[in-house]
Amino acid sequence: MQLKKLTKLGGILYLTIFIAVPLSYMIGKGLILVSGNAAATAANIVNSEGMFRFGLAGEAVVFLVEVLLAGVLYTLLKPVSPSLSLAAAFARLGEAVIQAVNLLTSVLALLLASGSGYLAAIDAAQRQALAMAFLESYDYVILIWGFFFGLHLFLLGYLVQKSGFFPKLLGTLLLLAGVGYLLQSFGTFALPQFEAALSTIVLVLAIPGEIAFTYWLLRQGWMKPPGRKKRPSSWSKPEPICEGNLFG
Repeated sequence: MQLKKLTKLGGILYLTIFIAVPLSYMIGKGLILVSGNAAATAANIVNSEGMFRFGLAGEAVVFLVEVLLAGVLYTLLKPVSPSLSLAAAFARLGEAVIQAVNLLTSVLALLLASGSGYLAAIDAAQRQALAMAFLESYDYVILIWGFFFGLHLFLLGYLVQKSGFFPKLLGTLLLLAGVGYLLQSFGTFALPQFEAALSTIVLVLAIPGEIAFTYWLLRQGWMKPPGRKKRPSSWSKPEPICEGNLFG
């Protein structure tokens, strides 16, 4: 029962991340960031400050859930290999810390765009350019936590394959997902001209494994355990033993 509870919790936490990540990014950046136009982007931040802050709160939810998920996965996979399970948990915690630091880039962009207080002393065009620079640096910080996340998924896939209680196909898919994130992070820093192709590769390699793993966790966590077989009717009411049977 404890194993089922942890499996269910892991699936719920993964599902929360799948929902919160695109929603917070779309609200906080997707609808506000105007590529190549710092003035329009700054104006959108000021005019839609409430929506922008809601996106920031969504990002905070993500990295807090990541910490919880790291603990759940460590507990589930510790019997396979305590050292590798711990390494995988540390890698996911490292990812969560970088995600939290990345939240600072958005906060600085918000402060610069508002231009309130002492920031009014800075020229508006300079403030807008700095705000845009911080928002664009957000994507590069994603590549940094991608190193940690790729390592986590690679270790997770290996542990899942060796576990004996997870399907080996899940392990293979997670290994590929880890390779995808590592390729994207290393490749974009080393060969930025292939950034678009690497972004497509990570989507193709990562999404199937993470979705399949989430589905498996939820399915196993909510699946009812098989019921006990009923005893034959002849067992339900055993015939009483009387003195005549014993002594004839």
